[in-house]
Amino acid sequence: MESGNLELLSWWGDADWIVRGVFIILIALSVISWTIMVYKSWQLSSVYRRERAFQGRGAPEHGLPSAHVVMGLRDIPRAERETMMGVLVRESRLDMEGGLTLLATIGNTAPFIGLFGTVWGIMHALQSLGGADALSMDMVAGPVAEALVATAAGLFTAIPAVVGYNLLLRQLRRLFGVVDGNAVRILSRSPETENS
Repeated sequence: MESGNLELLSWWGDADWIVRGVFIILIALSVISWTIMVYKSWQLSSVYRRERAFQGRGAPEHGLPSAHVVMGLRDIPRAERETMMGVLVRESRLDMEGGLTLLATIGNTAPFIGLFGTVWGIMHALQSLGGADALSMDMVAGPVAEALVATAAGLFTAIPAVVGYNLLLRQLRRLFGVVDGNAVRILSRSPETENS
């Protein structure tokens, strides 16, 4: 079992600094994307529950998108409140989208970073074949293993990031469905009630 694990990791010893760098970058990107996914999922779920509990009644908790709407509508003339409400909801949505752009970028670029490592590994294999008098599988196996590991690392980084991005986007849409409803309820209050 131990020798099998050693063989599986033997590509690292054979890899040059570029393929190792690609692998380290992909691991770092994977850690970043998982951190974003876990944090944003917790954040959006928490805000969703608190917005549902608010339902436009009373004063919203500090930090909620509805609280941003309430604060933004203070001292705004009644005729301008509807336009301003839309602006405030969009501002809140942009705040809640923090991290999603980075997650989408990781999902889109990780396969290409892995592909770079793949191409580099194949070039390495071809160079080792070019100067050899006799060909053997050992000459090709190491560089091809480097290439395959880079490809796999790129996919293992990209696929969860893309799936996580799409799930978080759905969670964000669900949250702002509730926020929109709360904003309409806030808008229907009288200015005197808002200021009290």
